[in-house]
Amino acid sequence: MHFFAANNQPPSQQVLTNATTDEQVILMWLSGKSKTTLVTYTSIVKQFREFVAKSLSDVVLEDFQLWIRSLELRYPATTIKSKVTAIRSLFSYGQKIGYLQFNIGATITPPKPKDTLAQKIIDTSDVLKLIRATKSERDWAMLSLMYACGLRVSELCDLTWSDLQPRSDGAQAIVYGKGSKTRVVLIPAFIWQRVMVLPRSDNTDAVFVSRNGRAIERTMVHLIVKDCAKRAGVTNKVSSHWLRHSHATHAIEAGCDLHLLQQSLGHSSLAVTSKYLHARPDKGSSQFINF
Repeated sequence: MHFFAANNQPPSQQVLTNATTDEQVILMWLSGKSKTTLVTYTSIVKQFREFVAKSLSDVVLEDFQLWIRSLELRYPATTIKSKVTAIRSLFSYGQKIGYLQFNIGATITPPKPKDTLAQKIIDTSDVLKLIRATKSERDWAMLSLMYACGLRVSELCDLTWSDLQPRSDGAQAIVYGKGSKTRVVLIPAFIWQRVMVLPRSDNTDAVFVSRNGRAIERTMVHLIVKDCAKRAGVTNKVSSHWLRHSHATHAIEAGCDLHLLQQSLGHSSLAVTSKYLHARPDKGSSQFINF
């Protein structure tokens, strides 16, 4: 059985749904998530269900463990962690609403990948080279905004003209970010001046549009960053998110308060933001060692 009658429920178990299929529960679990998360989680769940080939209520610990082992043959630890975290969330939700009796995911600890943040931060000079290598006003404005404001690529793509408000010293943007959280970021005047002259589309209110007049897709932004990096002679491993990492690190190095940075980046906790304090340390014990 997928769910239980009230009189058969353990004291701690309460049925909050009439769902009778995995598909219904998955749709409920995905409800309200961002477009990016929705696409990612849908793919992960599809992969997991195809592997175990059974209903969620029939999944046992061994199924979960074998799935992780199969992932280890194909993916790096960071990717495995995100996949395992997503499935753990699904099982937790299923138990919380009373659809599942047990949360098998709670018995699984996601792998802890090597911290490679320091490798994903590029010097200010390289950031400027990358931005100068853009081929259009649109691309210049996109990369400049991602770096100057620390935007995620999904936040950039979702930005609309209605989200922008001019100020005496530039502008501000209402950003709808990860976890359905809204924040306000400030746009420097020199960037705002070039954003204002971008052509507007009759098909969408999006600030950044593709040739067909629709909101630009994340994949296209990633390709633009890669192309600019290649022509600028910057590492070919660079991605859109590296601009956000670089923003955070450069802001701290310039004296930005950690709480202000947390607010600007839309981080859920100060602990997440504080990781940038250790990405490029000014001091280390090696400085006290003499040969």
